[in-house]
Amino acid sequence: MHYKKRKILITLNNSVFSGIETFVFLLAKYIDNHKYEIIVAIPSEGPLCELFDRNNINYIIFNDNKHKPYSLKGIWFLFKYILNNKFDIIHAQAGIVPCIIGKFLRVKLIIEHKHGLDFTMDKILKMKFFKLYYERLKKYFVDYTFTGCKSDKNILINKFRYNSQKIIVIYNGIEPHSEIPEITENKPLILGNIGRLTYQKAQEVFIDMAKEINFKGIQCKYYLYGIGENYELYKKLIENYNLSDKIFLRGYTDNVYEALNNIDIFVLTSRYEGIPYVILQAMDYAKPIISTNVGGINEIIEDGFNGLLVNNGDVSELTEKVINLIENKKLRTELSKNARYSLLENYTIEKTIQSLEEIYN
Repeated sequence: MHYKKRKILITLNNSVFSGIETFVFLLAKYIDNHKYEIIVAIPSEGPLCELFDRNNINYIIFNDNKHKPYSLKGIWFLFKYILNNKFDIIHAQAGIVPCIIGKFLRVKLIIEHKHGLDFTMDKILKMKFFKLYYERLKKYFVDYTFTGCKSDKNILINKFRYNSQKIIVIYNGIEPHSEIPEITENKPLILGNIGRLTYQKAQEVFIDMAKEINFKGIQCKYYLYGIGENYELYKKLIENYNLSDKIFLRGYTDNVYEALNNIDIFVLTSRYEGIPYVILQAMDYAKPIISTNVGGINEIIEDGFNGLLVNNGDVSELTEKVINLIENKKLRTELSKNARYSLLENYTIEKTIQSLEEIYN
């Protein structure tokens, strides 16, 4: 029997390879191309183009504006493209504009995928009326909203009045390594953080932690991978603490696993998250993980089993738990082993695609 492929447009808001783009890349790479025809819409030329070309992933560029993808030019291009190509499904990544176009053009299935809400609970409570109303309006232009964790789903229901039946939690999955490098720890140990240098990721907490550990006479090194608007702020903070020989700003990396291979303990200090890919990648590489207990992180990290959790912004608690990890090799080994096991059992791309196909069908 001939099976008609479902034609799916997946939209992105930028062309730089990060967490959301990792999700789309893996989805397009591994979904059954006998059942689905995937086309990815990206707003401008960028690193993603080369990656998609190498992996034979179909994509279009709908704008040439890196900073404002949904300019009038971009919206008009998307409108004409969707109109002319008769898509069965629009799966928009963190962007409502393609959903509005799809609703207007009567696309059969429209999904907005919120990989992480871009605000803390404090920001939600202080949200101005028009912003709050705008966030509440989005649900009327989609058939389903995907979230990356239960925590975000609950916020959408309780704060933005979404219908719980129209929100589906889709956990991110990765392509696990069949083998991981043999774990050989550095002397002294290297603690690392990987992510954009922004308010959300709160690397100043990481730097303050390093200051406290160094003050106690414990010898470690600290690597910060990433670029962002706080680069100069963090550089100055490190200099003011006289820790330039301890804390190293390593810049942007397009190879997270190479960065993970350089560190012994992974430390995430974010103020808010969904479930970041870098946590899954650290689990895949069997790294001991310590993270702030925000967003959906406690849905994948069980404190004391496959990682350690600390309160958001609590430098003292973070310092205490990190020192415990530094001094307790047995605990590091147990957390590493359990993290890798949890990843393989629950967070592979195959499991993610299986969940998606139930909705696509």
